[in-house]
Amino acid sequence: MNEKKLKLIENGMKLFAKKGYYHTSIQEIASESGVSKGAFYLHFKSKEDFIATSFEYFHNNLAAELKEVMDQNNDPRRSLAEQLTVLFAYIYKHKDSIVMIIRDNISIGEDTDKLMNHFKVENFNWLKTNIEAIFGTNAQPFLIDLVIQLGGLLNGYFKWIVLDHVHIEKEKAGAYIVRRLDDLMQGMLQREEKALVTFKQIPQEYAQETTEAIPSVEDILSIIREKLSGLSVSAEEIERLQEALEAFEKEWKKKSPQVVVLQGLLAHFKNYPTLQKESYMLSETAGIKLL
Repeated sequence: MNEKKLKLIENGMKLFAKKGYYHTSIQEIASESGVSKGAFYLHFKSKEDFIATSFEYFHNNLAAELKEVMDQNNDPRRSLAEQLTVLFAYIYKHKDSIVMIIRDNISIGEDTDKLMNHFKVENFNWLKTNIEAIFGTNAQPFLIDLVIQLGGLLNGYFKWIVLDHVHIEKEKAGAYIVRRLDDLMQGMLQREEKALVTFKQIPQEYAQETTEAIPSVEDILSIIREKLSGLSVSAEEIERLQEALEAFEKEWKKKSPQVVVLQGLLAHFKNYPTLQKESYMLSETAGIKLL
């Protein structure tokens, strides 16, 4: 995005937050940005196009920040906690603009409504991906319930922050909420609950995005095997890790694999940053505790 268009978006959103969407004119946005009204129309077809583009810009920036954290191959629980810290920081930074959106009840046409619906589906898949990374196949029976519960938990905190100006320590919030997610999962397992909402009950727009299968143990082992060649370690160390991987696969394929053996073999991989994500996924999918 070029500098002038970005400046218009940033200044326009500040004016919307201060005066409201319906009380801010295109001329005011242009003047605040040091350009003519005609120059505004070089970048945006209308005020409605401007707000839609602004929504998409801020949404994509947040999505990029969250993806950057996800790509760091952390323990999935720590990764989600760090993503939530980013999200809470974003809410505080743009609180005035969020208040404006809620206050003015902005609904500005079919295109923007479609964009907001797309954001909603993206958010669903973001929650779903993190939950699957943490709990593996154990989450499958309760996956939609967990998405709804985690999403509701976050929305509740966001409303208190935005509307009631409650201060929350964002550095602690992520880990705190991840612990509540663990509590929810463990509670459903211990009580042998049945899912309240399943994939069959959700709208097709979400179901289309949830058809990807959860990686199997064999799939995760293949990913680790491919990553081994890229490790910055000696050839001897890579050979040792390959042998541990083959031994893990051999033990896993037995009719009654020994958990303690799998745990010992898997422990070889968790201290390598580029393999941490797969190590935790493997522990969850295989149903063993990572040492």
